[in-house]
Amino acid sequence: MDTTAVRRARRWFWALTATAVLAAGRLYYGLRSDPGPATAIIVLGSSLMLAASVIQAARILAALTAPSRLRLMPRRAAGGQPATGSHHRRSARWPSRSHSPTEE
Repeated sequence: MDTTAVRRARRWFWALTATAVLAAGRLYYGLRSDPGPATAIIVLGSSLMLAASVIQAARILAALTAPSRLRLMPRRAAGGQPATGSHHRRSARWPSRSHSPTEE
């Protein structure tokens, strides 16, 4: 991710965290209120907002703290030299199949 995308993701993470805190406070208020239709709407709305913001913030946090997927180890040919075609992403991901078992 480039720096603009990381900055935007962090901004969204903190906005969603603040939204989750506010939704938790609203849910607490709704659970302490007298029962009624308005209270049910407050509890339903705040619990949905809390769940959605926590889940999305967790996804963003996981993406920000995960190791980079772009750092791939190039495969090595026999003798430790880089294999031909190891500059391709697909070939760098999968082990070499040149070592097939010999039939005796």
